[in-house]
Amino acid sequence: MNAIFEMEWLGSALLGATIAALGYVLKLLIELFQSSQDKKRQRRSSLIELRSLLRASRVGFQIQQDHAKTLVDLIQGDENVEELAGYEAKISTAYASLNKEEKELHGLIRSLTINTLRPTNKSILAWLKRDMYFKAQKNEMANQLAILESHLILWLAKYEAWIPQNPEHALIYMADENKHGVGFPKKIDELIEDETNFR
Repeated sequence: MNAIFEMEWLGSALLGATIAALGYVLKLLIELFQSSQDKKRQRRSSLIELRSLLRASRVGFQIQQDHAKTLVDLIQGDENVEELAGYEAKISTAYASLNKEEKELHGLIRSLTINTLRPTNKSILAWLKRDMYFKAQKNEMANQLAILESHLILWLAKYEAWIPQNPEHALIYMADENKHGVGFPKKIDELIEDETNFR
């Protein structure tokens, strides 16, 4: 009788310990799953931030290009700029002879470089320096992010040499006819769209 009681007690204790162990393992699995989901949300949120910065940069650049084209069209009759290649060379060469309307347009183009593109590019570069996940992958997105980082480092270096002390300069190009640096990566927007499932 005593042996039966001990076996029942042992069986109950074993069942209780098994249920407790399963409960503990289940709790760990749930926490692991939640942690994994939190990391995915954080990575997606981080990519959305990058996507917004790239969009702001692209819009600023496109507006600047429209104004640069307009200014180049206005100064096209200037014999000093006729033979030059590229907007920047034409605009900076004509700077001294710009009329009031042209100088205002030049000032706007330069302001977009200083007050829109530079801070946005610095913010994108800061994002890239913080990122420890996407750049570490072995895929096309990591490759494009590396190109973007190189582009921005060189862009900011050229900015420091080109803009503050040279009022005639308004634009910064990296992969134009002067080939001063690495061009902006072509596939980055599409890859971020795919990664964040915006499509």
